[in-house]
Amino acid sequence: MLAEGAQVTALIDPACYFGPGEVDLAMLALFDRPGSEFRAGYGPPEPGEADRRPLYQLWPALVHLRLFGSGDRALVERLLGAVGV
Repeated sequence: MLAEGAQVTALIDPACYFGPGEVDLAMLALFDRPGSEFRAGYGPPEPGEADRRPLYQLWPALVHLRLFGSGDRALVERLLGAVGV
């Protein structure tokens, strides 16, 4: 985050990449739910987006499990089940 005085002037995404917007949305939805106006900014969902979301969320959930311990185990197990593992 970049700030000037008490005002936030910009945000820096530490995990930026070039790819489908639905990956960003999946990451946001992993720990929170973006508002409907925010979601609308990405345009209409592509067919099958909801089916792909757990796959996009699995890697960051695994990283959290490794870094922060068993508190994320249920999340990883839920995502594994959703992708058919």
